[in-house]
Amino acid sequence: MPDSAIRDPLLGIFADILDYPGEDTLEQFRLAEEIASVEFPEAGRLLGRFRSSIEQMSADRLEEVYTAIFDLNATCHPYIGYQLFGETYKRSVFLVECKEHYRAHGFTAPDIELPDRLSIMLRFVSVCTDTELVTDIIEYGFGPSLAKMIKVKEPTIKEPELSDENPYSDVLRALQIVLGQVPDSEEPEELFPILENVGGDADVR
Repeated sequence: MPDSAIRDPLLGIFADILDYPGEDTLEQFRLAEEIASVEFPEAGRLLGRFRSSIEQMSADRLEEVYTAIFDLNATCHPYIGYQLFGETYKRSVFLVECKEHYRAHGFTAPDIELPDRLSIMLRFVSVCTDTELVTDIIEYGFGPSLAKMIKVKEPTIKEPELSDENPYSDVLRALQIVLGQVPDSEEPEELFPILENVGGDADVR
């Protein structure tokens, strides 16, 4: 796994560029590309390719693209618990556990968003000092979730042609590289470890 001293500040920037686009999104992409290129040259190349594709977009157009990919496309919903468990009781447990870990480590997540959103969990991992917890989140949370979000849907009888690739795939692949989570196979990961210690009845929002 990459050196956390190099990785963690970069993950904070990934949290920004994978959140809803804002006025400084393009500048954040330039910064992520610059930093990643030093230790993760392939990640830097992927970020640069995506940055080039959005440089001429208006802020409104970039927000439309982001919304179409992450909010309107169930395959790429940016919620780790959803990617791991779908809309099941296990996800509810996962949300509670996330909030408990955030409180335990003095991390404040936005009240208006679910705590398993990718950008929020990336921001938490970027500042969390609990190495074991961070490793679990990366290996059992981010790893399988990113693999599912990037995967191109297989053709079917109703849709004989392959769907267009997610234009954010370059960003998500760059994140996989930085996390050391480029999959060797498509075998599912084991159950997320925090579910072994279910406890509390906190509100999941």
